[in-house]
Amino acid sequence: MAARYFIGIDLGTSNCALSYIDSKDPSAGTQVFSIPQYASLDSVCEANSLPSFAYYLSESEQSALGGDAVGEWNSGRVVGLLARELSGADAARSISSAKSWLCHGGIDRELKLLPWKSEQIEDADKCSPVEASAAYLDYLRFAWDQTIGSEDKQSLFERQEIVITVPASFDTVAQRLTLDAAEQAHYPKHTRLLEEPQAAFYAWLETHGDASDWSQVFGDLGERPQVVCVCDIGGGTSDFSLFELSRVEGESLPQVRRIAVSNHILLGGDNIDLALAHMAEAKLSGSSALSGSGWSQLVAQCRGLKERVLSTEGPDSEPFTIALAGSGGSLFDSVQTVTLTRSEMTQTVLEGFFPACAADAQPANTVAGLREIGLPYAQDSAITHHLADFIRGRKVDALLFNGGTLAAGKLRERLADQMADWQAGQRPAILANASLELAVARGAAWYRASLSREHVTTIEGGSGHSFYIEVSYSPKRGKKKRRSSSETRLVCVLAQGSPMEKPTRVTGLNLALKVNMPVQFQAYTSTCREGDQGGDLVVKNEHDFHKLPVMQTMAQLPVGAELPEGGDVAIELEARLNSLGLLRVNCVSVRRILEENRVWRLEFNLRQAGGPGAADETAAPALDTGVSSEDLEASKAWIADTFGPDPTEPASKLLKALERISHLNRREWNVPFIRELWQTHASYLTRRDLSPEHELAWLNAAGFFLRPGYGHALDPYFIRSLWAVYELDLAHANNKANREQYFLLWRRVAGGLDAAQQGALYEAWIDKTLQDSKQSYEPARMLGAFEHITAEQRTQLAHHFTASIVRRETSFCDHAIWALGRVLNRVPLYGGEQAILPANEVQAAFDQLEALDWSRDNLRNLRQVFVQAARIVNNRDHDVPEDLRGRILAKVRSSGASEQQVEPLRQFTPIDAKDIQQLFGESLPVGLRVSC
Repeated sequence: MAARYFIGIDLGTSNCALSYIDSKDPSAGTQVFSIPQYASLDSVCEANSLPSFAYYLSESEQSALGGDAVGEWNSGRVVGLLARELSGADAARSISSAKSWLCHGGIDRELKLLPWKSEQIEDADKCSPVEASAAYLDYLRFAWDQTIGSEDKQSLFERQEIVITVPASFDTVAQRLTLDAAEQAHYPKHTRLLEEPQAAFYAWLETHGDASDWSQVFGDLGERPQVVCVCDIGGGTSDFSLFELSRVEGESLPQVRRIAVSNHILLGGDNIDLALAHMAEAKLSGSSALSGSGWSQLVAQCRGLKERVLSTEGPDSEPFTIALAGSGGSLFDSVQTVTLTRSEMTQTVLEGFFPACAADAQPANTVAGLREIGLPYAQDSAITHHLADFIRGRKVDALLFNGGTLAAGKLRERLADQMADWQAGQRPAILANASLELAVARGAAWYRASLSREHVTTIEGGSGHSFYIEVSYSPKRGKKKRRSSSETRLVCVLAQGSPMEKPTRVTGLNLALKVNMPVQFQAYTSTCREGDQGGDLVVKNEHDFHKLPVMQTMAQLPVGAELPEGGDVAIELEARLNSLGLLRVNCVSVRRILEENRVWRLEFNLRQAGGPGAADETAAPALDTGVSSEDLEASKAWIADTFGPDPTEPASKLLKALERISHLNRREWNVPFIRELWQTHASYLTRRDLSPEHELAWLNAAGFFLRPGYGHALDPYFIRSLWAVYELDLAHANNKANREQYFLLWRRVAGGLDAAQQGALYEAWIDKTLQDSKQSYEPARMLGAFEHITAEQRTQLAHHFTASIVRRETSFCDHAIWALGRVLNRVPLYGGEQAILPANEVQAAFDQLEALDWSRDNLRNLRQVFVQAARIVNNRDHDVPEDLRGRILAKVRSSGASEQQVEPLRQFTPIDAKDIQQLFGESLPVGLRVSC
């Protein structure tokens, strides 16, 4: 049955909206769905938008909730107006900015981590960014079916044609996750995505569809193409797109083509609210930072003040007062107030986020940027810098503004003036939409309806991004070199502007795919490489390319197929965008296997974070090992001669022998080389029982070959193989050296162990660790390196290690000091921000250890422990209170630390390689660059 309604949904960072067109009354145009929702615990209202907030109700709030129909949706949570209102007082029960979390490539976006860092909500009850997005979509579906959908079966939501909008800068992973959220919300399988700037332009097209309208705005269209820039600045993102309009002979309406989209810029109204809140907090009486609840109140009030100040006129000196309710026994005694003037707030917004700049300005790439609630906001808060970098000197004939932030006329004028300055005074025309906050939903509905109409202007442009796979290849060289000469390049598998469903085949690169084992490729995307074509090899740089999660496959041969020589098959890559706008990449065998060309699809590994902790060189098979192929094969042969059926070489000399064969010190071995050695070494896992010496040598080499557990595309596969050591246990468990090497092995590869594996080791060895005997030294270090165990388990370890140091004040306690440093560290090596313990745990440990003499030889490492535990990270969630940092600074100085050593306690200082090596406990492999 044909759909009656064409529905457009704006899934926004701050607000969601739904618009529709009734096919039985198309002349009425797009209609905005009035969304029923709770306004308070006992009242329901209707509004044109649904605030993108979800709130976990307390038991008393749940019982006080009215029994209206919308209450049937909630199961301990509410969304919308009431959720936004309640979140201002209790952020620990609230989810916001789910859309920003959804595109955060540095986390597992299917992990239950929202509300962020909340201790009030049980981990099992939390939401992933996908689930939080699904909650808003599901509520819109529910509200529709309770109202319009209740008329008849044909009107049910599941039977309609639906489009959800996403930023044009969303990469293919964020798009895929948005559709996953829609599937969880029981949306139809044919639900489509549309870029938000396109939707905003479609909203303008709906009301300017006649040729006469175009003539009035674009008088020169007959002479040359015209360029429209859509500036979409919402609560969480700034999204820019360029559209080219040109005349088509014989047609009354012009052709519209999207020619460029911006990089993803996590910068919008939320950042302005935070900046105003920081300014207000600095003026509050007292030097201590606000509590989490106080900060949430302040941000919420600054949001309201921002909207008032930017939408009204008044004298510069006009005061605006903020009152924060405290938590003391006397409400009036604990209220804090602060006054901001109109000029202060206007200056902060205009000069901080919309400063005048030159046409060739570029965003500053500084490490210290405004950052809250764990999100990687843009490091440069000047939106005009990002816009200039996107425009890159191109002439813009018209501007179309969109997004709630630009509802303020002052900001629209500011951007129009800036564009005129860049164009020698030529001010672009302004294309106006009736409601900036509703235009995207309206345009999405109009777009879907227009697909079935004739003589309607539609936007062409294909893919807004180009896509790349990292590969190794061997360029031709004039002279034969001893060392491997393979180089890493990016191959373009889909060009920017590629139309949907048109495949691109990459040929001629002699690519090979290993069979019958997991294989991964690092993927990248770009929005500014218009000239790259499918098959082009390009050099990676940090500015143009955005790293995606790895793409993986398992090329299993069918039964009866002969294993090819060398274990790999020649392939070509084929890529296309499907009808929903999602990227599909296949590996296609060049030669027939059992009478047909085999196809293996590359899928994104969405559970791998593509941000902190990722290695610089991952994914492409056959990366440069740094040694000749002859030396590599000789090294593998020596391992076989050490552990094989007829061992001829002494196990204790293994690593020294490999140094001699490779002509490199073991500290010079890079990641590809040691992972190649591991693949041979792993085949002798069960040969550890030859002798205690063989097991000791095998464990030592295994930890060295696989450290730090991540950094190579196949490390998850390798760690799964290594886990057999845990399942089989030691062959010579009574040997002290072997037991210690066993714990060192797991400490070395801890970054590759998942939460379940770390948890199993924790449960197996926590009792031994708590005994605090000599036999507990290595288990203690191992557990201290685990960043995926629960916060409760890490807290238990912090308390134990602190008590152990106190007891061992005059004796050996290196193990406890090192492990305490890992547990209290403000910048985890691989576990992400969820691995950071609250600042009060740093204070608890320092309170017990402050009185000890840190200048003693056995305690001097406490200085470095507390420098790392109290270092400034510019994050309210994790920075320790200023008074505590001051006490630590004084103690560390008095214990003999240099001024350079205490610098991280005085100002924000990025983590460097020396810090990482100290945290890890030994050198990292060559070529592995870890960013904490």
